[in-house]
Parts: sequence; C-alpha cells; structure tokens
Amino acid sequence: VKQIDVIELEPEVIAANASLGEQRWRDPLKDPRVKLHLNDARNSLTLTTRRFDAIVSQPSHPWSAGASHLYTQEFFELARDHLEPDGVFVQWIGLAFVDEDLFRTLLATLLQVYEHVQVYNPSGNSGVLFLASNSPFETGDAAQQAIDANPAAMRDLGVFAREDVLVNMLLN
Repeated sequence: VKQIDVIELEPEVIAANASLGEQRWRDPLKDPRVKLHLNDARNSLTLTTRRFDAIVSQPSHPWSAGASHLYTQEFFELARDHLEPDGVFVQWIGLAFVDEDLFRTLLATLLQVYEHVQVYNPSGNSGVLFLASNSPFETGDAAQQAIDANPAAMRDLGVFAREDVLVNMLLN
C-alpha cells in the first residue's frame, strides 16, 4: 500500500473535514495510507526530492493569498519535476472562479509545461479537472483497470464502465 501525502495550508480546513466526517460516506483523511502535513504545497515540493505517481492540486480561488502561486507556470514545473516519468498532475478549479480568459490561460500554461493535457467536468460537479502528463493518457484503459480492480469502490463513484469517465472529458 502506497502512502498518500496530503498537504494542507489551513488548519481550519482540517477541522472542517473532521466536523463533516460523519456526514459523508467516507472520510478521506481516515484512510490509513494518508499522511497529513500542515504546510504550504509549493514549499513542501521545494523541500523534497521525492517523486510521485500523482500530484493533485485543489487550491481555492486563483486570486487568493496562499493559493494564487499554485496556478503558475513555476508551480506546474515544480510539480512536473516531482512526478515519476508516467506521473500525472491534476489541477482542480471551481467553475465559479474562472471565466473563459482564465480557463484559456490555465490551459495554455499547462501546455507549456506538459506534453499531454486533458480537461474533465465530472457529472454534476461545479469544477473542472485539468490532467497533465508528459506521457500519453490511456484514460479508457485506466478506467477499465480501476473498475476491474475494485468494482464496488468505482460504483460508489458512479463509474460502472469506462465510458462513464470518458463522457466527462471536455478537451484533450
């Protein structure tokens, strides 16, 4: 079982997670693989030589202090430099916080750093996910492997077939 490092800047977010834990079907921070770090994500990456299979960034608004530097080319490059060769960087942004110009800028910036970028809008979600890698994506095959490996968990996420993932792709 691989360790999952979660970096969180705000103690209030951790407290909020704890207060909502019983209202959700699963509390992600109670997963025994999760190691929680109270720190800044950019500093955490700067201070380590570790490489990761995936880096997921879910900062708040791109204009807020503590989060704006997680939407920059420099951060995208830092994340890329800490990924395994076939690793994936995932950047979330809420649709309420992005207009067309900002969306295009984020996409163009990611394409300056990564060879392959896909954009997803999961059904019923108010945000988009940018997936970026320097290795080609095999999204359909990866979705099927995840379904085969743990069908119950994937059903809980509303994924019954590879098409349930592919239908949410906006751009590649």
